[in-house]
Amino acid sequence: MTKLNSLVFGGVALVVVTVLFFITFDVVRIKGNETGVKEVWNGGVVNDPLPPGTYIIPSWQTVRNYNVGFNVYSMSKENAYLVQSSDSQDMHFSLQVQWRIDPLHVVNLHKTAGSVENIETVFIQPVLFKVVKNKATVQKAIDVYAGEGLVKLQQDIEKELSLPTGELAQNGVIVTNFVIEHNKLDPEYVKEITARQVAIVRELRAVQEEKAAQAVALVAKATAQADLNKAVVEAQRDKEVAVLAAEAKSETVILEAEGKKKQVVLSAEAEKESGELKAASIVAIGKANAEAETLKFTAYSAPGAETFAKIE
Repeated sequence: MTKLNSLVFGGVALVVVTVLFFITFDVVRIKGNETGVKEVWNGGVVNDPLPPGTYIIPSWQTVRNYNVGFNVYSMSKENAYLVQSSDSQDMHFSLQVQWRIDPLHVVNLHKTAGSVENIETVFIQPVLFKVVKNKATVQKAIDVYAGEGLVKLQQDIEKELSLPTGELAQNGVIVTNFVIEHNKLDPEYVKEITARQVAIVRELRAVQEEKAAQAVALVAKATAQADLNKAVVEAQRDKEVAVLAAEAKSETVILEAEGKKKQVVLSAEAEKESGELKAASIVAIGKANAEAETLKFTAYSAPGAETFAKIE
């Protein structure tokens, strides 16, 4: 019986301790994309943020979890931000800001704002309105209605919001993306813009057509000039060919005449030289015969020649 009483007493004590534990302490879990801020019973805040993990917190303390991942602040068409352009046109901007909390500033943000929603109201919205107003009011409505002008305005605003030295970053709010989802203008003004765009397109088309016609004319002119140049070159070539042919023919005739002339001269000179050689030969023969006769007669006058002569 005593053993049974001990078991019962032990069980009751365990239950009491468990109940007291859960009354006195809370189990708090901080997820991987969160950072915790601990508040104490007198309303103070612990300066060191709690990283992701599971914590046992006394009941007189509380922990506020802050998502340090991406958050989105949007202004839809229904609550669009109204800004006047430099030409006094109302522009209704639908805006969207993607942002996150710098974990190192989460305690200060909690002290000032107290929640994510309040961070958007206290920090993001005033700075966003100021930057959009500063960038948009110096623009004409037609220039930022759509297209490149709207993209340029969006880029300028995003650059200003995400500056590391900017007001938001200094307070621990990091802007990662900014989008102008829509720019609503007065319908009558939009009609006027459309009419201007149509006129510009027609003017550009007319200019392009004129340039195309001029290009065709230039091509035709260039083709005609090329044909003329070709004809002139061919005529000049034919002329030069004819002249060269005539000159060649003339030179051929001259050469043939000179050849015949030289042939006649050479033939005459040869005949003359032949006659002179024949005459010289006759003279030489005559001289030889005369000398032979002289020698013969001289021989006849020598002693004994009379007998030789008789014998001859």
